[in-house]
Amino acid sequence: MDALSPTELLTQLRTHRWVDLTHAFGPGIPHYHAFPDEERTTLFHFDEGVGTDGSGFLAHRYSHIGQWGTHCDPPAHFTRGGRFLDELPVTEMVLPLVVLDLRAQAAADVDHAVTPEDVTAHEAEHGRIPDGAFVAARWGWDARWPDGEAMAGRGDDGLAHFPGWGVDALRLLVEERGVVAIGHDTTDTDPGAVVSAGTAPAETYVLGADRWQIELLANLGDVPATGAIVVATWPKPEEGSGFPARVFAIAPNG
Repeated sequence: MDALSPTELLTQLRTHRWVDLTHAFGPGIPHYHAFPDEERTTLFHFDEGVGTDGSGFLAHRYSHIGQWGTHCDPPAHFTRGGRFLDELPVTEMVLPLVVLDLRAQAAADVDHAVTPEDVTAHEAEHGRIPDGAFVAARWGWDARWPDGEAMAGRGDDGLAHFPGWGVDALRLLVEERGVVAIGHDTTDTDPGAVVSAGTAPAETYVLGADRWQIELLANLGDVPATGAIVVATWPKPEEGSGFPARVFAIAPNG
């Protein structure tokens, strides 16, 4: 049987569900506590006197850190000599999507770090994670967006409290399952208490393993545990250490 042409394949894909996994960003959104807020200036506006530089059309200047909103972290974000954004090939931007539903673990322990047992429990129900996949941790934290305090969950101890990845689980995914990338719906790779204490072992490991990640994913509850594909795209700044991304899934109907 002849393979479908790209246009035929697109026609077939359009019969499936397309799910946006991206938060819109702007000033004041939740972000890593040490980063500055976005600043946005209207340089040109349709009306005279509104834009700082002129009128007749609409144009903004955006000033924000690369790790802003739903964004991509390349290996170079944490690893000297690691790949920058412009060095990540487009062949890595379309991947099988696996979603680990970890809401129960987060409800039982807000500081939960993903364990190898969490991964193998998922596989016992849904099958082995395929080689070359994008594996996302669904904690349900996107429901807290855009409330930064709710997402941080800061306690009386002054530390943030939200779930994250554990190094042993990531080692399993990278070294035994061959994942290309990971993602999560929280602001950080590591649990909040770990980040607040000034360390980031999970993020250090996964980016040091030449993998990339997407932080602050949305709508993971609208895609199945397996069977979907993820498309993750971002601008191509030369030697870019991170940038807002547009991420979506193509999922089976039903």
